[in-house]
Amino acid sequence: MDAIDILKKYWGYTSFRLKQEEVINSIINKKDTLALLPTGGGKSICFQVPAILQEGICIVISPLISLMEEQTRYLKSKGIKSIAISSVMNKNQIETALTNCIYGGFKFLYLSPEKLRDQVIKDKIKDMNVNLIAIDEAHCISEWGHNFRPSYRLIKEIREVKTNTPVLALTATANKDVIRDIQKNLNFNEKNLIQSSFYRKNLSYVVVECNDKYKMLLKLLRKIKSSVIVYVGSRKESTKISLYLNQRSISASAYHAGIDISKRTKTQETWTNNLTRVIVATSAFGLGINKTDVRMIVHMQIPINIESYFQESGRAGRDGNTAYSFLLISKDDISDNYKRLQNRYPSLKEIQDVYQKICDYLQVAIDTLSDEDYDFNIKDFCKRYEFNIISTYSAIQYLENEELIKLTDTQYISSKIKIIISNAELYKFQISNSHFEKIIKLLLRKYNNIFSNYVNIDEDYLQSQINNDKQLIKKILIKLEEHGIIKYRQKNNGVQLRFLQHRKDSEKLNINEKQIKFNKSNAKEKLEKVIQYIKEKQRCRSNILLEYFGEKKIERCGICDFCVRKNKQEIKEKGFNELSIQIIQLLEKKECDIEEITDKIHNQKKEDIIDVINYLFENDMIYKFGNKYIINKK
Repeated sequence: MDAIDILKKYWGYTSFRLKQEEVINSIINKKDTLALLPTGGGKSICFQVPAILQEGICIVISPLISLMEEQTRYLKSKGIKSIAISSVMNKNQIETALTNCIYGGFKFLYLSPEKLRDQVIKDKIKDMNVNLIAIDEAHCISEWGHNFRPSYRLIKEIREVKTNTPVLALTATANKDVIRDIQKNLNFNEKNLIQSSFYRKNLSYVVVECNDKYKMLLKLLRKIKSSVIVYVGSRKESTKISLYLNQRSISASAYHAGIDISKRTKTQETWTNNLTRVIVATSAFGLGINKTDVRMIVHMQIPINIESYFQESGRAGRDGNTAYSFLLISKDDISDNYKRLQNRYPSLKEIQDVYQKICDYLQVAIDTLSDEDYDFNIKDFCKRYEFNIISTYSAIQYLENEELIKLTDTQYISSKIKIIISNAELYKFQISNSHFEKIIKLLLRKYNNIFSNYVNIDEDYLQSQINNDKQLIKKILIKLEEHGIIKYRQKNNGVQLRFLQHRKDSEKLNINEKQIKFNKSNAKEKLEKVIQYIKEKQRCRSNILLEYFGEKKIERCGICDFCVRKNKQEIKEKGFNELSIQIIQLLEKKECDIEEITDKIHNQKKEDIIDVINYLFENDMIYKFGNKYIINKK
């Protein structure tokens, strides 16, 4: 069986696309490979096919739990044994899963880069027959890239153990600095870059200056009647815009990291199945989404860098039909973005102050290291110390990157318990408190390592086993805690903070001030590139974007906002007017797609017809429903 047979068997495709086959052959030949494929370019197939084809297991490093779970579900549905290690698993479950990866015939092990800090995981990997190490969103390893995550630098430690295992780094966005950094930080044996063109001939990039973005969004949604993603800068804006659209009879749902995970999953499913037309999302949405009929992306705020803008825009038009990426800007956007940049990159002094005040807020003394999770309300914290919430959150993220603290949204985490007395003491307690015997025996039978570690529990399961209601189960566990038998951490919908290291003197955090300044300078430079792109009115937008990623293209795309204006100038006035009338008369009779229009109009060049259609569309004389053009009679 060869690569194409695997593709046919598990995916049902008869041929590879873009550079997939070249990447797969490179991996089979044991070459370290960096694959730059555009959004929607089928990156997962590049590691899944060679991993299935060869003996052993593929370790996949991925930044998002939701993405890992989605891919493992898909692989399992194909009968391919796969598992993702996540924070909801306890130590015993993780050890069992890793042992199965050594002996159980598993083909894929998905890990977040942070999990590579766990010595148990690293030791188990030593005993695995690893045929490939695949790194998704590999730009995260580079401080020159966007979404830099220091934990990605841990990946090279696997290479020191698995010296003969090839590495496949995958990303949709990387310029020459990021390419160099990825290969260096992953200890590539030799430079090996396989790159597909970033050019998307069917994607129209449009920048729109407007005073009222909400009205413009509404206009665009009425003009392009299809599946849409609207990107916003905050959770609050996501909720506000989705409400605004629903009140105007456009089905829309908010999507951001603050929404319960089960609700987010349902929101994504209803949108994917076209039961909801518009999804209004923060940047938390989009990775791993493979919806081919998205016709429009709208950015309501200036993106923080070209990479994010390009990647998010690329989620439209994956079926190859014409699609649009609109960036809406108002007069204050540029100055507002510079202000936000200041807040997103606090100084060393501000980071130290936040750390000190967190310790004061939670009353944690110097040199303390507790395994407790502290309830942490960031709004209350900022109010008490008169901190700006955005810069405070940014400082906390920096402290997390430095592995000093960890914030956890507890809505995704199970309740936990730990028995804090000895086995002998527990037995004595059972004898004198027989009404607790049933629950204690169940806990001992069900949960391993309960004396040495916190274990995840499910109150609904406990309820089903001892025929009590859920609230009573909670009361029993609370009573056991009051008796000093267990520690019980109830699941709640708040945020908890844990110290990952002994609490330090805030003046001695060993934070690299040069790195802080570099991060800010790099982010400012990237923002300025976006602003240059916005202000540019004399060049094809596709060409500007391709140039940013080191790719040259001489011809104009023909469909961006600049090209539409240029096309009209290049068509003689008389010919343009005649052709416009012909197209409008045709569409007055029936809605048509581009192919139907060019078939009906024989006396004109196809390129000219398309140019005029784009102009009519841009000027609201026609609009789209799916791939069909319709006369705007308003």
